[in-house]
Amino acid sequence: MKKITTFLIVFFFSIKFYSQDPIFTQFYNVPEYLNPSFTGGNEGSEMGIINRTQWYGLDYGLNTQFFYFNSYFDDFNSGLGMSILNHHESITRYNFTQLNLNYAYHIQLSNEWFFYPSITASYGMKDYSFDNLLLEDQILISQGIININTNDPFISNDGVSFFDMSAGFLVFNENLWFGGSIKHLTSPNISFQNEGGQVKLEQFMSIHGGYKIPFSTRYARDDFNLYLNFNYMKQADFDRLDLGTYIEFNNISFGVFGVLAPTTIDADSHKFTSINLMTNLNYRRFTFGYSYDLSLSDLRGTKGIFEISISYNFNSLFGKGPIPCGCK
Repeated sequence: MKKITTFLIVFFFSIKFYSQDPIFTQFYNVPEYLNPSFTGGNEGSEMGIINRTQWYGLDYGLNTQFFYFNSYFDDFNSGLGMSILNHHESITRYNFTQLNLNYAYHIQLSNEWFFYPSITASYGMKDYSFDNLLLEDQILISQGIININTNDPFISNDGVSFFDMSAGFLVFNENLWFGGSIKHLTSPNISFQNEGGQVKLEQFMSIHGGYKIPFSTRYARDDFNLYLNFNYMKQADFDRLDLGTYIEFNNISFGVFGVLAPTTIDADSHKFTSINLMTNLNYRRFTFGYSYDLSLSDLRGTKGIFEISISYNFNSLFGKGPIPCGCK
């Protein structure tokens, strides 16, 4: 079948690049995306949204949004939540949307320790927008025109939908937390070919944790804490480790994270890929977050990556939850 170079580029991107999950620098502000066990883990109910803008210095726009709502059900010792992920690439007009339903069961192991196992059911849709491509049989050289119609059957196969499952766990007390999650337990097929196509969505593993060190001040009403957090992620041959710290004083916090690539893909791969700066501001029941990723690799000319987030925490509609862990 006749294809032009643009089609081939999109084809290989679809297999190699778009099978990788979006990630967020502010994983501590959207912990439900990191691990479904955080569902209902805050004291009460919570909703929030985050926007990630990547490499805006190029003509290659890459944007990701994540919205969530979750609450604790006191009568069932459970957290229940829903979230929507949207990921869009401007050049190829590729779009990925996923709806998630999360459930976490809250188990109190002792007076101080909690254990939250969890599961997620998801419905995803990937749209490749092949109708925006110019194919060879549309170029009528003899007539000097572009035909709006094409006989290529792939044009009608520009989208795919799938069902997916994820799971996670979380162990924590007031100052220490550790957890893990695995996404795409079903390894869904995301090939755009109706017959014979096999492109499996690789499983995404994350191991994460942190420690909160409280400090005393002259005034009892002051809240002064130091957080040490890490997040290791792996999908197929690619992995990433976020390691950093931030200081929280009353309603404002500042921090820095370093991003490492533990596994070397090739000889030119960078081990230390970026330094990520972050700040949070708490105002009443709102939390506002901003982060900027300063690239240290060959992507320095892309102007980096920035994220803006906002969340709102309110009294649970279904009963007050336990003390939240020190991840946020």
